[in-house]
Amino acid sequence: MPFRDYVQTDLREGIQLPFVDAGSYVQYIPSSLHLGLGLLGCNARKPFTDRLIESSIAHLAALCLSRVPKHLLHNLRPDGSDYKSFPSGHATLSFTGAELTRMDYGAWWGAGTYALSAFVAAERIYGDRHWLGDVLAGAGVGILSAHIGEWLLEPVKSLFGIPDCSWDGLGGRRVQLSLAPCIDPATSYYTASLSVVF
Repeated sequence: MPFRDYVQTDLREGIQLPFVDAGSYVQYIPSSLHLGLGLLGCNARKPFTDRLIESSIAHLAALCLSRVPKHLLHNLRPDGSDYKSFPSGHATLSFTGAELTRMDYGAWWGAGTYALSAFVAAERIYGDRHWLGDVLAGAGVGILSAHIGEWLLEPVKSLFGIPDCSWDGLGGRRVQLSLAPCIDPATSYYTASLSVVF
């Protein structure tokens, strides 16, 4: 019995858990935080240029290490939709960003991004898109990919002659963010307003 059906059978009659594929959006947050936190004033171990190169290498490694097994192993997904179950690409991407964030910003930011990545992994299991082994393998591939990005950072910089650059956005200054949801009176669509004060 799929995990999703198991959870629903334990509920009282008539209550249904709606499934929203939030993991498809949340998977990008750890990688975005890795690049963006320093620009918003958080102290990072490396400047923005190094984080950008490291992230690019790590995500390229994650793409290669997750896509090749999907096409070679032909594992059936729990919902039976296709044979690209192993490993979870969502978990790979999310855990790559989480480990990069932990390495560059420390344990507290890392704990937050790891919590988001755990949510993505659990959501993929709950949605019957992956087995537990798929998301565990995706997490391992993601963490390994982040370390590959760190290991290859200096060799890639020296290969392409990229100089060290200390620029990192706001340089520790405080930033105020304000997000205000609203409704457009002309179209009745939900919109949002974002203001940044630095």
